[in-house]
Amino acid sequence: MLFDQAVDIPEIFKSERVSVTLIEGKARYNLRVKAADVTAFKKSTGLKLPSKIGSSSLSKVVSCLKLGPDEWLVIANSTQQKKLDKVFEKASKDFICSITDISHRNIGFEVSGELAAKLINVGCPLDLSLTAFPVGKVTRTIFESAQIMLLRTGEDSFHVECWRSFAPYLRDYFKRVMTTRY
Repeated sequence: MLFDQAVDIPEIFKSERVSVTLIEGKARYNLRVKAADVTAFKKSTGLKLPSKIGSSSLSKVVSCLKLGPDEWLVIANSTQQKKLDKVFEKASKDFICSITDISHRNIGFEVSGELAAKLINVGCPLDLSLTAFPVGKVTRTIFESAQIMLLRTGEDSFHVECWRSFAPYLRDYFKRVMTTRY
């Protein structure tokens, strides 16, 4: 295991048409901001917080995912964590908000390839067609009995975020389906 996330997960499961990769360690924050303060909070922090529930602003450094009326998940490269900690410390003094570091609670998988949507649909009831679930869409949902956050990052790629305790279950499920079907 390349990344010390205290879960024994191979870095990648791969077939010719789909792969599941453990995402390197990331900084993750659950962010809650009052609606009246969002514009000023965005200006103060420089974060590109989307306004529509289920939407995201994606970048290679910091991505912001809108999960609820006043809730975002901020996922950043681990190299950005100290910078974000300082930004959030200042913002917490200027705004009524809740900022919780959940970096060690969550683990992410990248599911990619032409059969990525089919692999996820084995355990997830959502319509993952591009028209129903376009690139950039995010939602909380379930995969079998595990709660996940699902983000479409490309036409044939998804980010599956779950609590650390569910990661071995998802890993085993993906591996079993890939070895028996794909």
